[in-house]
Amino acid sequence: MPYRIYHNPALIDTVPLNSVQKGLVDCLLLGMEIGTGFSRLADQAGFAVAYPDGLLESSGGQTNWAYFFNAFNDDVGFFRQLINTLQASVGPDSKRIYVTGLPSGALMSHRLGVQLSDLVAATGVLEGALFLKGNPPQVPSAVGPVSVLILHGDQDKTVLYCGTPVDASQEQSFNYWSGNSADTCSRFDTPAALCDGQGNITAVVQKDATNCSGSTEVKFYKLIGGIHTWYAAPMNVPGQLPFNPDFNSSTGIATRDIL
Repeated sequence: MPYRIYHNPALIDTVPLNSVQKGLVDCLLLGMEIGTGFSRLADQAGFAVAYPDGLLESSGGQTNWAYFFNAFNDDVGFFRQLINTLQASVGPDSKRIYVTGLPSGALMSHRLGVQLSDLVAATGVLEGALFLKGNPPQVPSAVGPVSVLILHGDQDKTVLYCGTPVDASQEQSFNYWSGNSADTCSRFDTPAALCDGQGNITAVVQKDATNCSGSTEVKFYKLIGGIHTWYAAPMNVPGQLPFNPDFNSSTGIATRDIL
């Protein structure tokens, strides 16, 4: 599979590694690199970024990732090999390897968190879900604890916020990661659900699960008015969409910096 790697070896010797996966709507890996701005941030903060691309999925006619219940290729094996290769050539800190992506890349980030948590320290998911068109009991337990950050727009019409009978909701995704199948968290900032029993979006704008296995954390932010896209503009401006009142200079205010 093709991938781009951005690394400035003059910055520091041992660097975090952030793998950014493209999605179905991205035409070039260079476009993903420019659009996310992660390479510019890498120069500022001193980390390496890999931009991998999935293989062509014959049924869809575009490149895609083999997220849960779309296993047309061994993408988990590819990422294991990619991380091992970059560990040898770039030398990232093994405790600071992260994956993120949009949109099928977000779905794949969930799967990598589950099946590569022996290599991956954290995943950042933008407009994704734990699974699409699947059967929840078939999602295996995570290999080990991994921190998870989820950002999802409540107006996303592609990956619905509250899911469907066969697509995971954001509540299901959060509960998986914070539950006994993954991080076994015991402290929650709110008992309220992201979606009610009728599948309606609630007023909750963020959820945080702490006191988890391996000192991990599971964090969710609702992007109020957010759709299925990457936002480079600030998301903490009242009256401007998307919006979340909890974003600030500490959390970050744009997608890149929050992730």
